[in-house]
Amino acid sequence: MTRLEYVLSAAVLRFLGFLFSLLPLRRDRVALATARTSRLDGNLLHIHRALRRLRPELDVALVLEPYSYGLIGKLAYATRLVRGMYLLRTSRLVVVDNAYLPVHVAPHRAATQVVQVWHAEGALKRFGLDAIRPPEQPERTFLHRHYDWVVTSGEASREAWSRALGTPVERVLALGSPRTDLFFDDAALAEARAGILAAYPILAGRRVVLYAPTFRGRGRGKRPGAGLDVARLRAALPETDALVLKTHPNLDRRLVATDGFDVIVDQQLDLNELLTVTDVLITDYSSSIFDVALLRRRLLLLVDDLEAYERDPGLYLDYRTEMIGTQVVDTDGAIDALLQDRFDLGPYDAFIERHLGASDGHASARFVEHFLPA
Repeated sequence: MTRLEYVLSAAVLRFLGFLFSLLPLRRDRVALATARTSRLDGNLLHIHRALRRLRPELDVALVLEPYSYGLIGKLAYATRLVRGMYLLRTSRLVVVDNAYLPVHVAPHRAATQVVQVWHAEGALKRFGLDAIRPPEQPERTFLHRHYDWVVTSGEASREAWSRALGTPVERVLALGSPRTDLFFDDAALAEARAGILAAYPILAGRRVVLYAPTFRGRGRGKRPGAGLDVARLRAALPETDALVLKTHPNLDRRLVATDGFDVIVDQQLDLNELLTVTDVLITDYSSSIFDVALLRRRLLLLVDDLEAYERDPGLYLDYRTEMIGTQVVDTDGAIDALLQDRFDLGPYDAFIERHLGASDGHASARFVEHFLPA
């Protein structure tokens, strides 16, 4: 977003916010909003399910408006934000899982609570206002303002999330990550697994090796990592293994090389559901590390650019002393780890206790009970 785009959109949203604040507040309405995706997923999905189960009398409004970088996309996004501002100024509770412009441009009503439930759990890579290289202007000025509360997955991440999301640490609550409730529900796990196998039957009966790295860069400069030779890895693995690619949902898929994979799953597929069929996750600096820990699955970290990543955006954890999983720096190392089964799940329990202590299968219900007491 350019400075001019921000000034114009903020002025319009502030004016509309003033007008909408003259309308009655709906005490029976909750709004769930995101600028990441056009469909409900992650923390918002599980909070929505808990609301339907525990507070069926409430009106739950969904604002699923992904941001676009093209001119037409930006105009359409700005238009849709009008509804977001209306709901922000007339709802009892507003829950967001990413930066959301209507929240940041001006303070909201005192009677409305705005809660940030960031879409990833734990404190792994530095983000938001706490990245080593802070956001460019104008984002640096307006991002992550006016949250009343932030909800995180455990005590260890409260300080980091306080800095990253511009919220006093006493207002960062370790209530647990709602999206991880799936991992404690045997019936939901079985349903998710069955759904994945129905969509991708080639995975049935095979060891699933999932490659799901995060991106490098930011904004329009996001790019994939380049440390894995997929063709060599596929050639080294037995046919009983299925090599699967899951591209980060915020990465331009045209930038991602796909040759050599047995399966390329939908970019927008819920990663937690995909992990239910995964035997080994290959990633790097993705918060999916925390999900794999909860599932007690094998973890292979390809970190050929670790020193560069430590410089920008930066890491909260020291990969040399605090990280679980097997670390490699090239494809040869990945092949050796996979063929020799060089994985140690022993450190997982301590890692989970430190970083995910509040993620116990009841995070969604705990969220509802805390912010919408009966």
